[in-house]
Amino acid sequence: MSFAKPTITDEQFVKIRCSTDSRTSYFEATGAMYAQPMDIDEPMHLFDFFGVDISRCIQDESTSRWTLVSRKITLYLDPESGEVLRNWQNPWTGETLNVMHRSYDYQEFLIPPQLPAYITPEISSVSIDINLKLPNPLAKNPKFADYSSEEYIQSSDSYKFLFPTKMLEAEAVSPSDNRSVALSYYRMGVWEPWMKMKGKPGFLVLNYTGAKTDAFDELHPDIRALIVERMPLFREAPPQQLERSIATSWSRFEEKFDAYLRGEEFPLPAPIQEEPSRS
Repeated sequence: MSFAKPTITDEQFVKIRCSTDSRTSYFEATGAMYAQPMDIDEPMHLFDFFGVDISRCIQDESTSRWTLVSRKITLYLDPESGEVLRNWQNPWTGETLNVMHRSYDYQEFLIPPQLPAYITPEISSVSIDINLKLPNPLAKNPKFADYSSEEYIQSSDSYKFLFPTKMLEAEAVSPSDNRSVALSYYRMGVWEPWMKMKGKPGFLVLNYTGAKTDAFDELHPDIRALIVERMPLFREAPPQQLERSIATSWSRFEEKFDAYLRGEEFPLPAPIQEEPSRS
């Protein structure tokens, strides 16, 4: 007896996740974040989320391998009112903190040649699970002791893309098919540095769902306005692999710590700029 999963190719996945002609695609998503303390405190619904992933897939001519390059904006929302938070009162320490909304100007992912999938005649899905344990770049710096003292950053991320099965064999994907691609995402990980948890034992659970579009104009008007007025760099995905490190919550916190302490409004402005490509 065997329950081996079927697979799809990287090029089939590219049609689902972005497009084979390297144009920018968008995934708009909404969700929630929960705290799971590992002491006497009860789990807590901390935030709602609203955000957008701005991506393109590019193919290396020498190897034929595909790489996903992207930018991401995710806004922390008050779970009761849905308003974007400027400040947040930590329920365990009582401190009022500046909210560092997520804005990752560069991320990349080398797409595997084959990906496990669940295929049915009408609707199929593909999953990508990423489990990491990495040294925490902030842990040895005394000024971050109250913010991120964990020796390691441990996380489990699970991405699931659901799509019309006919997309796997289609030579050209229509805009309506692209709008039928849905995303489900689940993450368990350590506290975000800006939350200033002071070594409290516990972790965060994040889940959100979203949908794909090829059109910037189809995004939520508030996200469009944020990008146009404050973050025009995020209008398009990176044009190619860049000569820079991948952005994370920890690298962003270290880079923007002074702005965070000054109480500047996040996400910070992101003007269009020259971005050196990787040779």
